[in-house]
This record gives sequence, C-alpha cells and structure tokens, in this order.
Amino acid sequence: MFAIGLSGCLANADGLANNSTNQIIKNDGYSMMRGTNGHLYFINPNEFWNGAWKEDANGWRVLLRIDMETNYWVPNEKVRYPVSTNLILSVQWGCEVRNSGDGYYMTPNGKFSKFELVDAKGNVIPPNPNAGTNLLIELYNWCQRSYPTMSLAPGQSPPKISYENNLPAWASTTSGSLVAKFPKTIATNVYPYQEYTGMIGKIHCATNWPPPYLGFLKLDEIYSVTNEGDFTLTVQPVLYKRYNHKDNAVLDRVDLPSVTTKVHLVPNVK
Repeated sequence: MFAIGLSGCLANADGLANNSTNQIIKNDGYSMMRGTNGHLYFINPNEFWNGAWKEDANGWRVLLRIDMETNYWVPNEKVRYPVSTNLILSVQWGCEVRNSGDGYYMTPNGKFSKFELVDAKGNVIPPNPNAGTNLLIELYNWCQRSYPTMSLAPGQSPPKISYENNLPAWASTTSGSLVAKFPKTIATNVYPYQEYTGMIGKIHCATNWPPPYLGFLKLDEIYSVTNEGDFTLTVQPVLYKRYNHKDNAVLDRVDLPSVTTKVHLVPNVK
C-alpha cells in the first residue's frame, strides 16, 4: 500500500460556486454549468491543470496527477472494510490556448521516453518486471470501460485487439520496460488494430475539455517499495503525428515536456 504526500493546486472560479443564478455545479472538482440543451459544459479550464504540469515552447502541456483509489470489502453487507489503497498516476496532455486538431497518436506500445522513480539518496528504483506490458491496450480498454463507444449484443464478446507480427525491438509490447527509444518516424503498421474499428491509439485535446490520458497506472503495480521515504517521479511522454507525407502511413515523433513531482511512499503491503 502506498501513502502520498503530493501537493496539488486546484484553481477554482472565485464566487461561481455560490452564484445561484449561474447554477454552477461542481463535478469531480470541475466547475460546470447546464446549457440550454440540458448538457453540462465546463466553465473554468484552469481547473483541468490541478497537478504537477509543465509547458513547452509549442504550448503543449503534460500533467501528472496522483489520486487515491480505495476498494472495500463488505462482509454481510453491513460494515465496509478497506481491502487495498492504490495510488493512481494519470499522465495527461493538452494545451491551454488551442485544440490539437486531427492526426495525433499515442505511442504504439503505450511506453514513455522517460519514466523514473528516484529515492532521497539518488537511487533509481527499478520497476517491476511486467510493469510496462501492453500499456496502450490496457489504457484503451480502461477508456472503453469508462466511456464505451461500442454497444455489445447479449453474449457478444468485446472486439479483439492484436498487433502485426515481427514488430521492431523498440515497439515491443511484452517487454516489462516502461520506456523505449522512439524513432523520429514510424509506420502505422506497428500499432495495434481492433477488429471492426481499425487502428487504435488516436488522441486529440480541446481547450474546453479535460486533457486526455496518455497513461493511467497503479503505482503499487509498477514499483515494489521496501523503505518509506520521499521519492522523485519524472515522466516524459511521446506522441506521434500524421503530417503531409507522401506516404500517409508514416508518423513523425512529437517530443513532449518532462515533468517531475515529489511523492511520499511507504512499503507495499500484500
């Protein structure tokens, strides 16, 4: 089990929450208003950047946010006992001043350019052997469960996701590493495909919507911490972009900011 000492700054819209005429609703920490069509829409995009984030010269931001997820066991449906408490690391991407437009993709294996945990003495903590296995597929499946886009008929199985054979070494999905050395350009055939819908991994951001996820990871499944202390976590994601190549199946690498934050961890409890 992990404990966290991450300080986050949540920007609130001053006075909005108490203004009954605007009918402001607080939803998951965000200020929202119900429009004339009955749908909720966000009114304060600054609230999206409520963790540790960094912006590069192109305006792209990377956000690290760590939340606590608690599962409960309920004996005889009377008293709730906590079974496990996991720290969830979300890695998100976006821009404050413009929408991304079309053509952006996550890395084909979901890995990062840098993903490093260092203790107070400067020692790098190695990830667990299988920490980086099938990261993109797991994130995609999680997003599908959270915001399903395909309705299944009774008894119908979810669409299968598969990679082509003979992937290059850097694109390995089964290596436990969280990082990879990504080439400047790649071909789309290194991405997984889902039956019926095609290639997965496409992503886009909008200024008036929470930044999309590039990673959603349980820290206690990634690291086995043996000593309590303050740690430094650094994450640098990578994207790929479809530009105006003669070959439409070629994508160019987009390097994103490297973000560092502090976190207090205690040993894992099995």
